[in-house]
Amino acid sequence: MLVLCTVIWGGTFPAVKYALEFSSPWLIVALRFALAGTLFALFLKGANHKLNWQIVSRGLILGLFFFAGFGLQTLGLQYTSASRSAFLTEGLVLFIPLLSFLMSRKRPTFFTMTGALLVMAGLYLLTSPAGFVDFNRGDWLTLGCALAFSFYIIGVDLWSTPDTRGLLSTLQAFTVAALATPMVFWEGARLAVSTGFVLAMLYLILPGTLIVVMLQMRFQPLSTPSRAGVIFALEPVFAMLYAGALSLEIFTWRGTLGAIVITAGVVWSETGSKVPVFLRISRRS
Repeated sequence: MLVLCTVIWGGTFPAVKYALEFSSPWLIVALRFALAGTLFALFLKGANHKLNWQIVSRGLILGLFFFAGFGLQTLGLQYTSASRSAFLTEGLVLFIPLLSFLMSRKRPTFFTMTGALLVMAGLYLLTSPAGFVDFNRGDWLTLGCALAFSFYIIGVDLWSTPDTRGLLSTLQAFTVAALATPMVFWEGARLAVSTGFVLAMLYLILPGTLIVVMLQMRFQPLSTPSRAGVIFALEPVFAMLYAGALSLEIFTWRGTLGAIVITAGVVWSETGSKVPVFLRISRRS
């Protein structure tokens, strides 16, 4: 189910890029999460959920990381390409194992770390056909986005339970909307409503936020933060497929090879421990 999240997320890159033609960045963020939070609240209506300060504080913290992640990603897309944004966002596959170890002393497995390295190599091939000659403002903003999402993924692992995931999803969405609203006025709101803009926002709100947040809250705690981060690295593979299908970018042999390497890294991370012992590379030699 986490792979399904990456399928949906892959489509958010061209959707945001398209929505930016009609609206200012923070207005997109504010509208996206205000409407998603309202839908979350409607789904919770009538359910027997106990709200307390611990859940509220955790929802606010998750919302803060979500706000930083999506906000920095949206701002970064003004200055960098969708593919470079995807590559740098997935730098979280290296951030998460380090942060997880520092925060909870959870050591990633050999297969998770080697899978993460394969994923990063594949991501470079996939998204950087000309190399990183000029590391621009958008790239730095997107790197900050990757760090924020790393903390978010670790928070979901620690705090999401069957009793709390609905409330956490609602609280974090409204937190993002509340934090983004002042930024709308600071940047000077720009909005030109069109059918294309509405369709892009519907994608960002429904599958791009509502569905993937619930899937992540439900299924990510069944894995580990490091393994989840590696699985989420499939996101730019699907971003490339969407961009190619919409004629936003052109497929290249290097990008195709990168997608294959990323997929191999994810498969290795998930199934490496199941490889017969005589086929594994000894780490004692």
